[in-house]
Amino acid sequence: MKILYLMHINWFWIRQRPHVMAELLAQRHAMMLLHYAMYRGQHKAKEIAPQMPNRLVYRVPGPLKRMSPGFEALDAWWIEQQVRRAVRTFQPDCVWVLHPVYERAIRKLRSQRIVYDCMDDHLEFIGQGTPALAAAEQRLVERADLCVFSSQTLAERVNARQPSRRSVVVNNAVSGKFLQLAEPTQAPPQVRRPDEPVTFGYFGTVSHWFDWDLVLRLLNVFPNARIHVVGPLETPVPNHPRIKHLGVLPHHDLVEFSRGCDILLMPFKVNRLIESVDPVKLYEYIALGVPAMAPRYRESERFVPYISVYGSHEEAIEQVRSVLGRREARVSRRDALDFLGRNTWESRGRQLEEQLSAL
Repeated sequence: MKILYLMHINWFWIRQRPHVMAELLAQRHAMMLLHYAMYRGQHKAKEIAPQMPNRLVYRVPGPLKRMSPGFEALDAWWIEQQVRRAVRTFQPDCVWVLHPVYERAIRKLRSQRIVYDCMDDHLEFIGQGTPALAAAEQRLVERADLCVFSSQTLAERVNARQPSRRSVVVNNAVSGKFLQLAEPTQAPPQVRRPDEPVTFGYFGTVSHWFDWDLVLRLLNVFPNARIHVVGPLETPVPNHPRIKHLGVLPHHDLVEFSRGCDILLMPFKVNRLIESVDPVKLYEYIALGVPAMAPRYRESERFVPYISVYGSHEEAIEQVRSVLGRREARVSRRDALDFLGRNTWESRGRQLEEQLSAL
């Protein structure tokens, strides 16, 4: 099968679900990748170039689109022309769409099968939840031969807005390669002295959902603690002497980063956007073998007992105390690896193939 893969992020941005799904599909199918040009170079993570034909999709810069509806219409037309050109030259059997922004570009396609791979509730991003985008997503779901959702919550929410003809939940996962890289990082837990420095770690995007209030409370309660943050910044980092942003790292460097961390955090505010997220980072946190914490919501509870979840800042503080005073791991490494073995990207690839074969 020939698949035209339409990404709404740049390939060299931080590695996440769209990158892995493209690689999985390229193992069995001829692929052409269209991915967004980046206008902010500081977000690039120097990932390895895609092993498939690829083109950049150019857009009208965001500030111009916000100035006038005319620029928004120009942007949609420009994206459509680039996708139509790729369809003419590549002649795909299937078009894999990762964002409703591409809906206009594929609207007139009739002979190609359409897959909508929905990784987030796009309507819940600040500035994106417009009536136009909501209508585009409804048309895309109605047109799609298959909708692939990253979480059960997301599937239920999108299908409530517009029932799909056929849908499947394909959760996120961890790669076998990352598991191999992470294995040497394992070390037995050590009880820390009260005056010993503690390093919290986080990797991923820092945006409006980041719970800086919790981070600042942790740093206040634990005066010998610090937090190291890796990833692109979409909101400012508080000016605090024990908060350090280390920039954007390639995915394979996250293993080395984790070796300097005592607890890995996912300090997110549980809003409508986060409620539907199946976080890739939690699979990777577990693989790294470092104690990890995340807020409690439906999708994060799937990771218990391999991580700790909290319902309030006070509960998070108590869990940090528990982790620092623990003499042995909360669960055995074998149990954690069994969980990860059931949740690899390789198994997700087989799940996708079953769905594609049935189209």
